[in-house]
Amino acid sequence: MTLFDTNMPLIIFFIIIIEVALLFQQWIGYLTRKHEHKRLYHLYLVLLLILYNIFEGFFPDHRITFVPEKWQNFLGYAFGYVFCAYCPVYFYKTMGLKTLKFHGSYGFLFIIIPLIVFYGVLYPVNNDISFTRKYVYIIPVLYAIVLFSTAIKGIYKKYKHDKEQELLIERLCIFFAVFPVSITPVFGAWLGIDKWIITFGCNIGFLVVNMVLMRQFVRQSKSEQARLAEMRREIESINAAAKKDVLANFIEKCSFYNLTTRETEIAELIAEGMKYKDIAEKLFISERTVAKHVQNIFLKAGVENKTMLIKALKE
Repeated sequence: MTLFDTNMPLIIFFIIIIEVALLFQQWIGYLTRKHEHKRLYHLYLVLLLILYNIFEGFFPDHRITFVPEKWQNFLGYAFGYVFCAYCPVYFYKTMGLKTLKFHGSYGFLFIIIPLIVFYGVLYPVNNDISFTRKYVYIIPVLYAIVLFSTAIKGIYKKYKHDKEQELLIERLCIFFAVFPVSITPVFGAWLGIDKWIITFGCNIGFLVVNMVLMRQFVRQSKSEQARLAEMRREIESINAAAKKDVLANFIEKCSFYNLTTRETEIAELIAEGMKYKDIAEKLFISERTVAKHVQNIFLKAGVENKTMLIKALKE
């Protein structure tokens, strides 16, 4: 079954809807946690996959006249290479493996250059889409073998060194999310398997792996939130201890100046910035009584005003 009498298989259309929802969810997640760059690179991957599915689903179609035939063939058969060209960058940025640095910087060239040569130069000349589809994949597939083997070796070496099982699972998920889509031209151009079967298989695998990745992102976010909560508790504990020290020093100074319990209480409220009227209301005494206590405090501390008093009691 196809969508509205187009080439788009209905099942692929439903998968695209799921992936669009996934893209939106990840975008919201990234906006709230912009420091998580892995989410951003994953967003780009999902976006490219959606475009790949759309173009593969609709093109080529002779009934669509507003898009030239050569562009239809490019979008329908070759856009997957654009997706694949992003994979080396995605691997390097999300796996954090130094062994992939070269691939993250220059790997896309091994895919884009053959794409330009075959679809941009040879295909317009010989007008043979079968030839183009079969032989454009030779250099990218050889490069893919190097890239994937380097990635697997790097993943294993990193795990052997760090023994971090969660990172191992995350990196393997990243690998297996991309690997099936990257080998689709072999099944399509060389084995002649229907595009919708290939696309369906790759997308189901991607969605399953993506769920594992999302779980890892959620777990990582929860872990960071737990660390932040622990830091807040430590800061609050430090602040509480500091306040206790300041209060103890304040009371010690009051004792040094022979202030009574009531005078110490009033001095503490003065230090907090309260006015005589507010102090009187808080202590259930008259404002006149407060003023009398304050004068006695000034005399004992040898100061002339509230500013000098606060300085004398806090230093």
